[in-house]
Amino acid sequence: MDNTTEKTFRSAFVALVGRPNSGKSSILNNILKENLSIVTPLPQTTRKNMRGIYTTDSIQIVFVDTPGVHKGKHSLNKAMLTEVKEMLDEGGIDCVGYVVDCSREFGIEEEAVAELVGKQSVGKLIIFNKIDITRNINEVITSFFNKFPTLKDSPHLKISALDHNSGELVLQQLDPFIHEGPRFYDPDEITDASLRFFAAEYLRKYIILNNREEVPHAAFIEIESYKETPERHEIVATIHVETNGQKGIVIGKNGTGIEKIRKGARLEIKKLVGCPVSLTCHVKVSPGWRDNDSFLRLMGLPVGKK
Repeated sequence: MDNTTEKTFRSAFVALVGRPNSGKSSILNNILKENLSIVTPLPQTTRKNMRGIYTTDSIQIVFVDTPGVHKGKHSLNKAMLTEVKEMLDEGGIDCVGYVVDCSREFGIEEEAVAELVGKQSVGKLIIFNKIDITRNINEVITSFFNKFPTLKDSPHLKISALDHNSGELVLQQLDPFIHEGPRFYDPDEITDASLRFFAAEYLRKYIILNNREEVPHAAFIEIESYKETPERHEIVATIHVETNGQKGIVIGKNGTGIEKIRKGARLEIKKLVGCPVSLTCHVKVSPGWRDNDSFLRLMGLPVGKK
């Protein structure tokens, strides 16, 4: 007689929420062992919710990497905040992974995140990040819970997202929030994002890495066309900026700036798709695009909402 029983499959949706540059994307990349979300030193790198999918023989966790919660002056900033709020309010999330940057003071932005997370009726895991560059980490954690007492009873852990083992630590702490449920995605899928999305993200990554100050925040990538064959992917993109000065910076002297951006992005896309890639980039001045609803809709962000 066979006494073996089939393991119950478990699944969960987990939202990663926090201030800009708190380490949400780095944590997701460590969990998936893939550079799925672009990571740069620039705050507000993530602009739109993106799903990353972790699957084993017995569990599947769908992570939602969200834009950093902050209050900016542009409609873009407001739309990004609405994107986070709507995702949480719509339901379907089993746990909020609240990522706290312990290396910075807990100011107005942290208060906004704590309030947003505290309102959720689902499970919460507080992930205290950047312990490698934080002095007196235990005092910082005590200060956090004193400031935000409604989160005191939530389980928590301390990590450095730069440590590649941090993903395993987060997964261990999430286990109680994973319950019997279906497999939402095929086992070999790690995201539901499109190749057009990644092409735009890689271009934006190299704009950030090759420029400073306001230029990266003022850049939006529009994929004009994406033609895909087994032998080659051909992409045409327009980089929108807000001023002629920004356009000149992105293009660079004799086109050296745009060539660095194009080359870096092309190599990453080639690695992703596994075949040769042709990438053509244009730079266009689109004044005030961050306050233009048409551009925000093009990005897939909610507009006209508070």
